[in-house]
Amino acid sequence: MGTDRERGTMIGYVNSNLTPGSHGTYALAKLIEGAKTAYLERWAQDIRTKNPNPEVASRAVASHMLDAGFSEDSLHRYLYYYAQHDENVYSFADLVEKLEELRRRPPITYTALVPTVTQPDPPQDHPHWFTASKAVEWLESWGFDIDPGLRLTGGLVFDLEARDVQAVLSSVAAEVSHLRARFRVGARKKLRFFNKVYVIGETKSLSYEQRPRRIDVHALESTSAVFDLNLPHELRSVLELLAPLDRGTPAAAVAGSWAAIEALFVGPGDTANRVIAASRMANVVACSYIRAELTSVANAYAEQCSDSLAAEIRDSADNLARTRVLEQAMRSDRSLRIPAVRDNLALERMYALVERPHEVIKGVVGQCEDAFRRLYRQRNLIVHAGDLTSIALSGTLRTVPPIVGAGIDRVFHNATSAGLSPLELSAKADVSIAGVMDNKRGLAQLLD
Repeated sequence: MGTDRERGTMIGYVNSNLTPGSHGTYALAKLIEGAKTAYLERWAQDIRTKNPNPEVASRAVASHMLDAGFSEDSLHRYLYYYAQHDENVYSFADLVEKLEELRRRPPITYTALVPTVTQPDPPQDHPHWFTASKAVEWLESWGFDIDPGLRLTGGLVFDLEARDVQAVLSSVAAEVSHLRARFRVGARKKLRFFNKVYVIGETKSLSYEQRPRRIDVHALESTSAVFDLNLPHELRSVLELLAPLDRGTPAAAVAGSWAAIEALFVGPGDTANRVIAASRMANVVACSYIRAELTSVANAYAEQCSDSLAAEIRDSADNLARTRVLEQAMRSDRSLRIPAVRDNLALERMYALVERPHEVIKGVVGQCEDAFRRLYRQRNLIVHAGDLTSIALSGTLRTVPPIVGAGIDRVFHNATSAGLSPLELSAKADVSIAGVMDNKRGLAQLLD
């Protein structure tokens, strides 16, 4: 974010009493704009001169590009080309500079048509809402073949400024969702869109359906609780509240997921400080993360290595036993390596955990708590202010769902297998983290 002096100036304005249109607001906006412009250049320079943690740098750079409007798929293809197919060899810093070149390119204006299957009659000669004949004429004029089986009743045409086609599809999905909600309550005749969009410049229609947000509660299936008709009402309610986080609208996803967290982790005496649920959820997720990461690293070592340790891990009875074997080996041997870079980075994280457990776990808890508090603030903006325009909303829904799923999964696992309530589980996590330096059972058993 700049030099120490620049960061200090920015923090000073952030901590001041900012009001819209004030001197401080304009000054902060100017500082942020300057920081954004030089952000990737500074990272490239630091990577060359200071050798920062590659995972931390990668996450920061990728997040900056995603926040700038680039889609995950196009960003991956761009980097993959330079890393795997370009004849030149690029360092990490070189790739960051390539990303800065990409970021500096101006956004592109795309024109797209989403056919409607049913729609109310639009106003005559509306610039965006087409009748069936006008939609067909538009498609034919741009050389599109109409999808077999599509019986359109009209279409919606609009211009979108975006960084890439995948970003266009995300914007189309969001607009379609908004319009469905509007027509559901504001029109008698249903509005139904075709599930594909025609974008000028593309050769065929493209599906704009978005991928789920990666929330998984595997404990429901592994314990057969998914079939249980007599789940405690508390857990039944949580699942219903959580469902929109997977594929629902941003408003429903944020409001429902925070309500689920609050329902689980706010107890007697907490009504004046309901955000405490973020801290309790973070403790549970941190303990769960350690077990999952140790399990993943142990299995990767067993699959990719051929020494006696790999054989011992493979011969272990279950995942928990495998983590114990790996942890014991890591305590006595600092030279373990896994061939795959991704898995070896995970192994290095686990070495740091074994060597400095309290520091590392506190760091994980802090990051998770920041994410859950961000979710809480987005929920407040939506529920109390009716504001869906927050610049942090998309980033929140990009990062929070997997860790919400991890926490809820652990709640259901312990509720169905050990009969622990969510508050008992969070209390256990809190105590285990505080006493991690004296832990004798293994880092994977902080919640056992």
